[in-house]
Amino acid sequence: MPVRHDRLLPALPTRRRVWPSLLSHRQRRRIVVPKRQSPGEPALHEPVVDEAAQQRAREIEQELQLARDIQQGLLLEAAPHLPGWEVTAISLPARDLGGDLYDFLPLANGLHGIMIGDVSGKGLPAALRMAVARTVFRHEARRYADPASTIAAVNRGILSEIPHGMVTMLYLHLEPHTGAVRCANAGHTFPLLITDTIQELEISGLPLGVDSESEYTELNAVIAPGESLLLYTDGLIEATRADGAILGFERLVELIMVQPQRKPRALAAALVQEVRTWTNGVLSDDVTLVILRRRLLDLAAEMRSVIVDVIGSEAMHTLWATAFADGVPATVEAWRERLPQLQSLAQAQFGRGLARELLQQIRLTLDDYREHV
Repeated sequence: MPVRHDRLLPALPTRRRVWPSLLSHRQRRRIVVPKRQSPGEPALHEPVVDEAAQQRAREIEQELQLARDIQQGLLLEAAPHLPGWEVTAISLPARDLGGDLYDFLPLANGLHGIMIGDVSGKGLPAALRMAVARTVFRHEARRYADPASTIAAVNRGILSEIPHGMVTMLYLHLEPHTGAVRCANAGHTFPLLITDTIQELEISGLPLGVDSESEYTELNAVIAPGESLLLYTDGLIEATRADGAILGFERLVELIMVQPQRKPRALAAALVQEVRTWTNGVLSDDVTLVILRRRLLDLAAEMRSVIVDVIGSEAMHTLWATAFADGVPATVEAWRERLPQLQSLAQAQFGRGLARELLQQIRLTLDDYREHV
């Protein structure tokens, strides 16, 4: 018996009819009336905004806000903790709001499912399609043991629930302890494996919602310690400048290769800043990034990368030389014993706020190594 995915959706706020107003998005009507002057003076004209048009504009803005609330309510507030990994996820909504989504699911046998997708359309219709797509995905991902079968099942579910509209989706299974990845793709941008170079993991298939008989294949890869995987929506490379120029894939590669060993948080911040600069803060499409990095096996090397991420390379070398003149700690416990000294040195050199951030990141890393690496 077919599953009714709409029954799995959370209840949404009841609203008045929204579709007609979305079709007339941002319309304004102005009425010109004569402005009375003193006797003998010619009448001047003064534009007066129709009250009905103002009310309509307010309703449209409320509907767009509802769409934003739906989208942001479905996106995770923070990326989950994966043992031995650093994970960053960020989504920048466009003014007219698209339908980007991402999700993380713990699976059986220690696997983790990671999904990123892009729903066609804008505004409230895209937000509602996004809600359906995520609900269908979560239901099917727990029923099937591999990404290809899951994507095929999601495709059938979306065709039954969203008769008009298309979804691109990339879904992978990650085995954290080995770095093994199994990936299936339904028309989405290729994931990027970041080592000393950049490799596109070229695996694709038809977008969801096109053909109920679509079948999907899988690609297998291994992410080695120190390597990263970048998942992104096309809003990143299609970010458009005022003169119509797009950011493009080549520019994305250049930005990454400035420092390919950057940690996810720093890489995401650099990409977001570039998009905002390129577009002058006006996005024509959502931009979503999910970045995963496998921690280095060597604790000292990983700690160097943590410190660089917070205070920069030059400051790291200065702090490192001062703090570890008598030798670098070799164990998690030895590092913990040095934390008060590190905090004191960092606070003296960089201030209390940056020192607090540095110690927080070091503690998180030590916890991860103690438990999983």
